[in-house]
Amino acid sequence: MLHSHHGGLRKKKGHVDEISLDGYLLHIYTPPVSVNHNELYPVLYVQDGSSLFLSGLDELERGFSTGELPRVILVGIQPVNRLDDYTPWKAAALVEGRPAFGGGGDAYLAFVVTKVMPYVEAKYPVQTGLEHTGLIGASLGGLISMYAAFQYTHIFGRIGSISGSYWFPGMIDYMQSASFATVMAGTHRVYISVGTREGEGKTNVQKDMVPLTLQAHEVLLAQGLDTKDVLLELDQDAVHRVDCFQRQFPKAIQWLFG
Repeated sequence: MLHSHHGGLRKKKGHVDEISLDGYLLHIYTPPVSVNHNELYPVLYVQDGSSLFLSGLDELERGFSTGELPRVILVGIQPVNRLDDYTPWKAAALVEGRPAFGGGGDAYLAFVVTKVMPYVEAKYPVQTGLEHTGLIGASLGGLISMYAAFQYTHIFGRIGSISGSYWFPGMIDYMQSASFATVMAGTHRVYISVGTREGEGKTNVQKDMVPLTLQAHEVLLAQGLDTKDVLLELDQDAVHRVDCFQRQFPKAIQWLFG
């Protein structure tokens, strides 16, 4: 009985295109077509390729089909070197013998804004403008997404930072000194999450994942955003792991575009 009831929803599958652009692999997901075939969708650019959304696509599609989740186009961008692409400036390695952080974030974000966005806007049914354009990532991907909120305030009106690496040297100071209060209040929405057990067992700066995330949240409020603009989600008992990040992803879509 259930089967026939849901049959209509099942047929409406979104699809994922895989393309290469300037050496970067993109996974572009378009939601199931609704009754209105001329519908335009907001677009969410996602760090770390499709790792945040591909495994949970069935659940997302259920949300899109039932209307519980706002439909969005997802553009997963696979980093070439995440220690370079996702860091705003150079920094020493956390662990001796590991590669240092390359600080190529400005070049990476310029690539997203000048190459990826025009490609997507030319080929896909996307709504353009601040309130329809988002950037999200987890860990270092959450760090660079927050950095982009300040660097490209006029482009990304929706920012998701899942377990963002706010331990990165100088990031909190940067957020405090950069100013976007006047521009962002009322036009921007930010989603921040962290697992309550992140940082457990760490002895380096990563041990402060939770307090630093709370501090980043405070900085945004001090910058002029308020609680209707920013959601801080404390994921109970969650650790710093991709399955925990994935669990936050639908909540982020809901908050950013709902």
